[in-house]
Amino acid sequence: MKLYTTLLFCLGSSLLSSIALTGDMQDSSLEKHDLITQETSEQATLNKINVQSKINNDHVKPSQKPIYTPPFLGAPSANRLIGMAVRGTDSENLLLSVLTPEHTGFTSQTQPVLYWYISKPVSKSFQFIEFVLNSEKSTTPILRTRLDKPAKGGIQKISMADYSIGLIPEVEYRWSIALVSDANTRSLDIVSSGNIKLVEPDKTLEMEARLQKSSNDQYPALYAQAGLWYEAVEGLVNLFEKQPENLSHKQDLTGLLEQAGLQEIVIHMNNTATGMNIVGRH
Repeated sequence: MKLYTTLLFCLGSSLLSSIALTGDMQDSSLEKHDLITQETSEQATLNKINVQSKINNDHVKPSQKPIYTPPFLGAPSANRLIGMAVRGTDSENLLLSVLTPEHTGFTSQTQPVLYWYISKPVSKSFQFIEFVLNSEKSTTPILRTRLDKPAKGGIQKISMADYSIGLIPEVEYRWSIALVSDANTRSLDIVSSGNIKLVEPDKTLEMEARLQKSSNDQYPALYAQAGLWYEAVEGLVNLFEKQPENLSHKQDLTGLLEQAGLQEIVIHMNNTATGMNIVGRH
C-alpha cells in the first residue's frame, strides 16, 4: 500500500511537471508569436514608410529647366540663316544671328518680341542695319525699316508692338536682320533670318491654368514645353535682365539656345564679356 501511494505520487508529480512544461512551451510559443507579429507589423510599417517616401520622392517638384519641344512640322527644314563677316579689319569675326530655331518658331502673341544677336558693335564699314518682315501671303515686305547701330554687342530685341504690326494666325513670316555696307550692292550684306508663325494653342485654357498656378520663373519652362519658342526666349531674357547675377538664368537661356542649334552663338556668348548684354530696340 505504501509502495502504491509512492507510485501515485511520482506519477502525479510527473504529470504536473509535464503540464507545467507544456504551459511554459505554450507561453514561449505565444511570446515568440507575439514577437514575430510585432516584428512583422514593424516591418510592414517600415515598408509603408519606404513606399510613401518613394512616392514623395517621385512627386518632388521637378527641375524647371526649359526643355524645348519643337512643333511637328513634317520633314526638318533649315530656315534659319546665320551671318558672319570676316572681311576687313573692323568687321573681322563679326557674328550676326537671329535667335530662332532652324525650323519655324511658334508664338501665341500677335505682337511678339523678336531677339537677335551681334557679337560686337557695328563698325563704320557698315552704312546701316535693316530689319525686314515678310509674309508668305505677300510678295512685298510687310515692314522694311532701319535700326540704329547698337552701341555694344550682345542680345538685341525688337518689339512688334513698336511698329503697330500684328501677325495673322497660321501665316508663316520670315524676318531678317541685315548689316548693309553698300546700299547699291546688297549682295555684300551680312544677313541673318528666321521664321515665325502665330498659332492658337489647342490647350489654351489648360496653359492659362498652369501659368496661374506657377511662379514667373516657371513660365519659360512651360512655354518651351508647349513649343512656344518666342515666349520661352522672352521669359528667360526678362528673368536674366531682372537678376543678371543669377547664373541659373544665364544657363537656362544658353541651354535653350543650344537646343535650337545655336551652339556657335552660345560659345561666343560664354567667351566674351559682352556676350550676355541685353539691349533694347534701337
